Amino acid sequence: MKQLFCTSVLVVSSLWAAHAQGIRVGLRAGANYSTATGSDTKNLEGLWGPAGGLVVNVPLTTDGFFSLQPEIAYARKGYEMQNVPGLYTNRVFLHYLNAPLLAKVKVGGWIAEAGPQVGYLLDVKDRNPTIDPRPANRPNRLAPYRRWELGYVAGIGYELQNGLGVGVRYNGGFTRIRQESVTVPLTRSHNSAFQFQLTYLVTRR
Repeated sequence: MKQLFCTSVLVVSSLWAAHAQGIRVGLRAGANYSTATGSDTKNLEGLWGPAGGLVVNVPLTTDGFFSLQPEIAYARKGYEMQNVPGLYTNRVFLHYLNAPLLAKVKVGGWIAEAGPQVGYLLDVKDRNPTIDPRPANRPNRLAPYRRWELGYVAGIGYELQNGLGVGVRYNGGFTRIRQESVTVPLTRSHNSAFQFQLTYLVTRR
């Protein structure tokens, strides 16, 4: 999985530097509404978080109908859990660096896109009021979590001729969020997020 992630990064970097006719580069920015799904994810609520990154669109047909779109993007995911209903709430924020590789179809201004995604967990913020917040008194907060995630992306949107676009995506995880352990809750959970985004693509000349 590490090799796939590194390959995706290299693809985006090389295409960004390329001057081939028709390749478009740009930005996307928006928000996630994420939670965790699975057989042991009761009493969870979703959380909003920022998302955004770099986009490279590589047309495979002359009319722009079909293209590939590798990306490098940051996304904050997570969930809210009531450990003791009515007493306190635990919020878990998961900070990911993601590298999706999307197949994109465009008809008129309407677009549909889907493809695999590799993510790397950069950091975790566990807002649990029962845990001492001082770093010296807390265990390694990343230890219970899987650092690499394999997932998928699917979405629809609309793109104007000037490169501005809007879209909505669903991002799901195949890989479980946490390491396998009978002592750690939510070991059978997966990331689940809806993304709402604005994009802007320009043509390099």
